[in-house]
Amino acid sequence: MPHISRVGAVDIEYSHFPVGELWESGFERREAKPDFRTEEPVVVVPGQIVVTSRVQEHRAPVVLAVNDRAGEAPGPAWVLLTSVDYQPIYTGRMAAFDTMNGTASGATAPVEVFGRHAEPGEPIVDLNPARTYRVQVWAQGRAGARERFDSAAQREERDGADVFESYVVVFVPSGTQEPPQPVRVESRRERLARQHGKPPLNMR
Repeated sequence: MPHISRVGAVDIEYSHFPVGELWESGFERREAKPDFRTEEPVVVVPGQIVVTSRVQEHRAPVVLAVNDRAGEAPGPAWVLLTSVDYQPIYTGRMAAFDTMNGTASGATAPVEVFGRHAEPGEPIVDLNPARTYRVQVWAQGRAGARERFDSAAQREERDGADVFESYVVVFVPSGTQEPPQPVRVESRRERLARQHGKPPLNMR
């Protein structure tokens, strides 16, 4: 049975939002700079899967899931946007983020995913860092989202509760890897020995 997160509402700005791995203390922080010049709907960089939206600025419900069955749709109304590869770089704790403001907050209503209701809350799942994953991004409402947004804006009827797009991001185990390891902390003696060629007299 798929493991599903709670459903969050990501604040999308500049037509994209990330699903990213939470950095853990002790690991070397990896910098991620997505290239938005691509026409691909999903961009993968170390530690992040960045989903592009067809609407410039809005709030979208997002659920994360881990499923052993590849290609299983979250439900009949969900359309597969794309599949990409991802490998954990820290401990595998994934969350959906606002474009600019950190982890997404809870949505206002449940979303049905894999025959169950994902209740509002933080959208977080734990991956196994010793595995690699094929990630399937599913969407609802995306095909006509921009047109509906523009129409609402022209009629001055836009409501902050309007839902133009919804997403389910499913992680399917695909292989194995050496799990990422935290950086070993260098002792004061080791640091001084490295800097001066040998440890201080009182540490020999």
